[in-house]
Amino acid sequence: MKGLRFVQYTAAAVAFTMVTLTGFAQQPADSTKEGSLDDLQAKPMRLPALSEVGGSMFLTNEFKQATILVSPKVYVPEVPVRFNIYNNAVMVQRDGQELKLESFYEVSYDETNADGTVKHLRFRQGFPDVDNHTTSSVYMVLSEGPKVVLLKFMQQKVEDVATLGDYSRKELVTTEQLYIYVPGGAMKKVKSAKKDLVELLPAMAGKIDAFVEANNLKLKSETEI
Repeated sequence: MKGLRFVQYTAAAVAFTMVTLTGFAQQPADSTKEGSLDDLQAKPMRLPALSEVGGSMFLTNEFKQATILVSPKVYVPEVPVRFNIYNNAVMVQRDGQELKLESFYEVSYDETNADGTVKHLRFRQGFPDVDNHTTSSVYMVLSEGPKVVLLKFMQQKVEDVATLGDYSRKELVTTEQLYIYVPGGAMKKVKSAKKDLVELLPAMAGKIDAFVEANNLKLKSETEI
């Protein structure tokens, strides 16, 4: 997509393979109890007027049926949601209104790709402050294990984009940044992925080097990761 800039996802395959992943299915664990829409902390939010700006502020324009973990012990199933990239907010439908989900543990839903494959998406709050992000900031969880969590933060801004004529038009431009989080410990922006991972997990440095070399990893595309 024109104007869309991606970071190098070099840490993802290493993180995914070197740890035992903890998968989250759409149906929560038996130890949780089902809540209701009234359990959701959601408030009205005025959306910005971007009628003359190209692109969409939403990850998907249509709402998806999601499971929301209000806390690790309480879930609400089949809630219509869509992720607002521009405002970094999960929006929910309740009583005919579109509301911002203020506080939650995790939001998850399945996305069907054009080839029929299904991708499970998870969004979460509660990570340590880093850069200009707070514990209320919403990240996409790419992979998770007991030693490391790989996260993606998406943001948008309005930029002038050149056209074939003598004028430019305004478009929403999305940027993405990966972060590595050690549960109970540090949160780090991915700049040099291998170096960052080794700094956070020094005891695994040798294994990381050996794995990358043995598999001749390039890891320059999201598909390869």
